[in-house]
Amino acid sequence: MAESNWTSMLQRMAPEVVTIIENRYKILRQIRLLQPVGRRALAEVMQSTERIIRREVEFLREQRLIDSNRAGMFVTPDGENMIEAFHPFWKEVGGISLLETEAARLLSVRKVVIVPGDTDESEWTKDDMARQAAGELARVLTDDTVVAVAGGSSVARMSQYVQPPADARNLMLVPARGALGDEVDLESNTVTARIARNLNASYRQLYLPDILEEETLRNVQRDPTISKMLELIQQTKVLVHGIGAAEEMSRRRGLSDGIVRILREKRAVSEVFGYYFNGSGEMVYRMNTVGMQMENVHTLDTVVAVAGGKSKAEAILSYIRNRHNYVLVTDEAAARGMLALLAEEE
Repeated sequence: MAESNWTSMLQRMAPEVVTIIENRYKILRQIRLLQPVGRRALAEVMQSTERIIRREVEFLREQRLIDSNRAGMFVTPDGENMIEAFHPFWKEVGGISLLETEAARLLSVRKVVIVPGDTDESEWTKDDMARQAAGELARVLTDDTVVAVAGGSSVARMSQYVQPPADARNLMLVPARGALGDEVDLESNTVTARIARNLNASYRQLYLPDILEEETLRNVQRDPTISKMLELIQQTKVLVHGIGAAEEMSRRRGLSDGIVRILREKRAVSEVFGYYFNGSGEMVYRMNTVGMQMENVHTLDTVVAVAGGKSKAEAILSYIRNRHNYVLVTDEAAARGMLALLAEEE
């Protein structure tokens, strides 16, 4: 019998059982996100009482799904396996699976992965989204794959959860673009190196500013070392990037008042590694960026985009529609915001 049928039967025959399972699963997931964590802090996050949390964590401890030390509670390997095993069931019960299917259909992308919550309001939701994005990246890696990585806060956070793949060898990671500016921890070079180390993969660096004058760009492309690096980037099969709000990214990049005025006049909504798009998904401005070029993105095997938050719903929607080789990892607030915007267009 299909999983969804079992879920439906349980909800009809024993709804109290489904509620118990769902609550314990949420507690187990929250412990993993916060670990090590104490009961009081867990109760505050779960918006529950310490008495209820104490009862449930004792059950989880008896089942050897969690353990604790002086720092607090943490999930055991058995608990990790339980979380992964129950994840599809929990998404089915919470309606997330249906939302993912509907979003993928309406956006015309390969796959949408949704985590509950709103990353605008919760650091733990950001961690959950980053963990899911790392898992999606692992699923598409094969032998001899060149992976291009863009910078940004979402991809940087994702790098913390990347693990070595079991069956993908000779991986090569490259930055999708040059340096962003003063935020070194968020730059492509830094994030690429971190992900590569966690994958036990090789990597190369691109030691150039992200934005160059057109004449300078032509000159540096003639340099043999830079030329060889750009050729390697052109061999990319998998790309990982975030999606930014145009106004925020123009500030972070320190763009001139003249360019900011152009972006406003052209109603730029979203930004992806130096390319700006309006609400209809049309490219309205492009920087002289070094590295991955937007016209090549549709030829890649897979692109993993990670972005969330209700405030970013319009930005994500403006870029992501009809990107058929894309896996979008987002949160529930952004997903529902995008679907609401689509409904307004009808």
